[in-house]
Parts: sequence; C-alpha cells; structure tokens
Amino acid sequence: MKIESTDIIRLIEQFLKENNLTATLETLQKETGVFLNTVDDLDSFKASIQKGEWDVVLASTEQAQIAPNKRIDLYEQIIIELVEQQDVNPARALLRQTEPMEIMRTQQPDRYLHLERLMSRTTFDASFAYKSGETRDSRRTSIAEQLLNEVDEAPASRLLTLLGYSMKWQLQQSMLANSDSYNLFFGKATTLSTVKEDKVPQRLLATVKFPKKQHPTSLAFSFDGVYLATGSMDGFIEIWNYMTGKLATELKYQADGSLMLMEEAVTGLAFSHNSDFVCSGALDGKIKIWKIKTGTCFKRFSAAHSDNITCVEFSPDDSQVLSGGADHMVRIHGLKSGKMLKEFRGHSAPITSAVFSEDGSRVISASDDGYVRIWDTESATCLHSVVPDIQNHGLTFPGTHSLLVIPGSSNFVVCTKSPSIYLMSVDGKVLKCFTASQSTCNAFQTAALLPHGKYMLAVSDQSILHYVDFETNTMHAENKIPNDDVTGMACHPKLNIAAFISNDRRIPIWTA
Repeated sequence: MKIESTDIIRLIEQFLKENNLTATLETLQKETGVFLNTVDDLDSFKASIQKGEWDVVLASTEQAQIAPNKRIDLYEQIIIELVEQQDVNPARALLRQTEPMEIMRTQQPDRYLHLERLMSRTTFDASFAYKSGETRDSRRTSIAEQLLNEVDEAPASRLLTLLGYSMKWQLQQSMLANSDSYNLFFGKATTLSTVKEDKVPQRLLATVKFPKKQHPTSLAFSFDGVYLATGSMDGFIEIWNYMTGKLATELKYQADGSLMLMEEAVTGLAFSHNSDFVCSGALDGKIKIWKIKTGTCFKRFSAAHSDNITCVEFSPDDSQVLSGGADHMVRIHGLKSGKMLKEFRGHSAPITSAVFSEDGSRVISASDDGYVRIWDTESATCLHSVVPDIQNHGLTFPGTHSLLVIPGSSNFVVCTKSPSIYLMSVDGKVLKCFTASQSTCNAFQTAALLPHGKYMLAVSDQSILHYVDFETNTMHAENKIPNDDVTGMACHPKLNIAAFISNDRRIPIWTA
C-alpha cells in the first residue's frame, strides 16, 4: 500500500484548520502548494450557502484555493445581502478591504462601481442590485454550484481518528501499555500534570456550539482532566475535547451518533474521582450512572427525588452518589445496592448545592431557604444550621448555592444570591465575607475553584467574572463573559481553564 505525501500534508492541514492555526495553515499551503479545499459535509456546505449563512461559508473557504472569479461572485453576493439588511458598514469594509474586491476594482471597474452605487442608495432595490432575471435565491444557487466544484468532502478530525485506530490496533497486539493518556511524541503513557499555580482565565480557548433549539443546562470536567461533559435541555449527555470545542469522537459510541440520553433535561452532572463514570440527574427526578468508555448505563435510580434533581456528586471513594432536589431533600444512593441509603431532611426550599467534605465524614448542603446545613454523613444528623450573614437581613434570606470545598482544608466556600461570598468551616463558623461592588454585581449566579484552591471564580448577574484570592483575602472584578445570563460554570481540575453555560447555545472555554 502506497501513501502519498500530499495526503499526509492534507491531514496536517485539516488539523491546523480545526484548531484555528490559520497562519501556520496558510504558510504550509504556500510552501507545499498543497491546498486542503475540503469541507466536513457537502450537503451542509450547500445548505449554508442557500440559507445565506455567510459566516459559515467564509470560514469553510477562507484557506481554500478557489478560482478568483468564483470568490469574487461569493463576496459580491455577501455585499449585496448586507446592503439589503442595511448593514452598510460591514458591506463597505468587504468591498474596500478584501483581495477579491480589489481584483474586481482593477479588472472589472464597472462592476465595482455598481456596488459602490448600490451602497449609496437610500433604499434597497432588488431590480437594481441583480441582473435581469436574477434573484437572491437564484444567485445563491448559482454560487453553491460553483463552489461545490471547488471543494471536496472529508470527515472531520482525520488525523486524530487515524492515530486513534493505530493505537487501538497496537493495544490489541499488546504493543502499548493500556493507559488513558499517551504521549505520541515520546511513545509512552503519561498523566496530565497540574499547573504549578492558579491563574485567572482571561482569553478564549475554544467554544462548544450547540444546534438550534438545543442549549446546555449542566457541565463538568473529568477529574483526570481529559474530558468536558455537558448535559442539555433535550436530555443528551455529550463528551467534548475542551481544547478544540469538538465532540470527542475517539469514543466510538459518539462517533456512531449513539449518545447518552436522559428522558428529561439534564440538570446535574458529576464525574467519578477515577473518571470512569459520569452521573447525570434530570428534571424528572431520575439519576443515571454512565460508563464513559462505552456510553452504557451502569446504574439507574428511577425515583431518586420526587422533583427535579438540582445537583449530584460522587463520594470520595466513588461508592455512593450524593444528590439534592427541588423537593428540599438531600440523599445518598449506593451504587452497589442501587438503593437510597441516607436522607437529610431540614431545608424548606429547593436544594441548590450539596457536597461531601474532603474526608467524606460530613455532607454540606445549600438551599434557596438561605441556610447552609452541615450533616454527619453516617447518622444523617444536622450538626450545624447557619445563615451566613443573618445580621444583615430581615425575615427572608438570600438563597445559598455553589458550595466549594477547598482542597487540603476543612473549609469551604458558599455563594449567596447577593453580592456576598462566604468562607466557612465545617464546624459552622463564618470565617470571612467577600462582597462585590454593586456596579459589577447584584447577585452571584455561579462559582468554581481553580486547581489549587487559591482562587475562586464567580460570575455575577451582570456576567462579570470575579475572583477571590484566599491568600490576600481580597475580591477582584475581572472580565465580562460575552454570554448574557451565565447560569453555570466549571473549572478544570488540573489546568487554569474555565467553561461557562448560558441560554445562548454556546459554551465559551477560557484559559489563563
């Protein structure tokens, strides 16, 4: 079997394109004379043109080698449609600042002048914009036919897929040690190292995009740092490569389209500490435990709660699952027995967060009733019931949420639906209060800890990212998250990476 060197170059070019390394891709294509000229799916590419989804079309063709006249036709149509939508400024920028339009100005000045006149008109007239007999739809169809002759279809992530097949074969032949992480360059198994110090994420790394009529409702990173899991409104649970924002297709069931699925919206997610399992809770009160490698359901609790699940977490030894619900209850479920083992009663409103202490001897719960309760895990007895800042409130207290246990400590953090965040101890004492400025926060929505627990990140109702420095006991307002109404977040257990969810179908993933 002979493998062409041009095929190897195209594999590398596709990898560069999918990881947004556009400058490197451009240099490689220029030096080798080998152009990628591929799209993931020809039908989808054609549909994007016919629907006028020009941002998608431009992204797909930006680095492709396309005949100048066909690229000119594409840019001309985009400019006409921008003018029709009264987006004159971006239309003018495309006309005057892009290479295809500069070629048109030099070689077809009358055609160029026609576009200038189109932009100067106070109203859009299709009969002026298009040639006799042409319409917007007919132009789109014509451009689609032209561009389909310029590109080929190639499955996504071919380089990683082929490397994955190679490694699986070597594992079957006992040529590789079985390991969840493998260094291809050095040819040995590795584990992901934890960063030396916590740093606040400030720039976009990748974005997970969901289709229309679907949006994420929960997310979690695996403890080994390999995957990001998301749960969505339609019940799907998906595993992602957080470095690229792409679906983890090395998991065969995901590559085949056989995703993990709950009957209702996924309202809670958590990985086991060995990262072999993910637990999902749903709007109908059900809990399921899934095997990550196969996507199969390992255990289910069909009546975990009488109302929707609000949070889930594995016990430190991964033998039990802790859950909270809108039914005001906190419960522990046994994975071996498949039954509820403990119930913690006392809250008078939906549970917003429930966690084990680091040694597992205590359960800590937060609720919309404003209380933080600390329980003995073995006896289910409530040891402490605390409203973190009771002296500053009247008869009603702001709800508490986002309980976070600080690594290597008996202390934990709790957010309130107010501008205040509290550091507490497991004996129920409030150790410190951090309050944000009202100019950046009326109430905190969600929070998470960076790997070493030096910094806690929290997002306000104004989508402003704040961080608390536990070494200096200070709070700082940082960048604004582009997504409005951030409802949840998760931090990577080993890297300075954070992911955010809202209702806009995108999960931005930030890195330091």
